[in-house]
Amino acid sequence: MRAVRVPVFVLAAVLAYILCNAAWVTGESQRWLDAAAQVSDAALQGSTADAGEALDALDALWQRPQGYLHIVISHTELDEAEALLAQAEAMAAQGDSQSLYPVLAELRGQFRLIAETQRISAKNIF
Repeated sequence: MRAVRVPVFVLAAVLAYILCNAAWVTGESQRWLDAAAQVSDAALQGSTADAGEALDALDALWQRPQGYLHIVISHTELDEAEALLAQAEAMAAQGDSQSLYPVLAELRGQFRLIAETQRISAKNIF
């Protein structure tokens, strides 16, 4: 019975880590989605300066956990979100709010994809 304790403890620790990681990534993704909604609201009001500031805030939220995210998430999803964020920043700097909306929609979809890949579900296992 003693020989089983260590492997069971290791499996329990790994399961706890997976659950905590899934909850954390989902929470971070929701913060990114909220910040992207603020960018959309500012652009909708026609204020490119406010949209630029909101994009800077979103970029700061995005950059903060990058070291950890590159360990636990596929680089493909992260690179796509990074490219979309850079594209949105370029459009906001140009004052092109009409082209900004589709890019923000794609960015929000990418944030949702990142959160979905970390959720515990049968779809992600198989």
